[in-house]
Amino acid sequence: MDLSIKFTKKELVTAFRTKEILAAAQRVMELRGVEAATMDEIAAAAGVAKGTLYLYFQGREDLVQAIMSQVCETLLRDLEAIVESSSYPTEKLGAIVALLLKHLERERVWFPIYARNLLRGEQGEKGRPRPYIHDLEEKFVALLTRFFAEGSDTGTFIQADPRLLAFLLRGLVRAVGYYQMLGKREDIVQEALPVLVTLLSSGLMRQPEPTEAPAT
Repeated sequence: MDLSIKFTKKELVTAFRTKEILAAAQRVMELRGVEAATMDEIAAAAGVAKGTLYLYFQGREDLVQAIMSQVCETLLRDLEAIVESSSYPTEKLGAIVALLLKHLERERVWFPIYARNLLRGEQGEKGRPRPYIHDLEEKFVALLTRFFAEGSDTGTFIQADPRLLAFLLRGLVRAVGYYQMLGKREDIVQEALPVLVTLLSSGLMRQPEPTEAPAT
């Protein structure tokens, strides 16, 4: 943050109040369920009048969008830190898979919302703007594409389309999310983590060139 930027008292109060409302909304939605939570409950949890709540957000959908953006932006920052680190590509791969799966486990309430909005964006409903989730997904894919490209350039990974590899990884992680959502298993992420790391590592690692047998 640029500390030289000056904020008015009103801007600071607005930012603080917005943060409080989002935190309260997230607590209520995770406790009651996203669809079941009401604006009255959220206003009460935030300690504001319902009318005040509507001054900051037009409705529950606006709150959901703001929370999802906040959650995803945090994940993007963590992912970018791994991609930009000086670790070996195989170490980065393990860290990336662990990050994505742990996020999936921690934010399990929001995964169905994310998946539904992502599918809606892929369908490209005519006359409607692309959902904000689709833009966030593009950022994820761009970071993963960069990671796989670097792994291939250094000779660590096989030569393959890095964007395709990014989509494959995102697809595998989402598959775990769907299984978690439908199977209601609490331990699915712990079980999936070593499986995915082993599967990806064995498939991505470039095998050494076979040496020629000495002539007889």
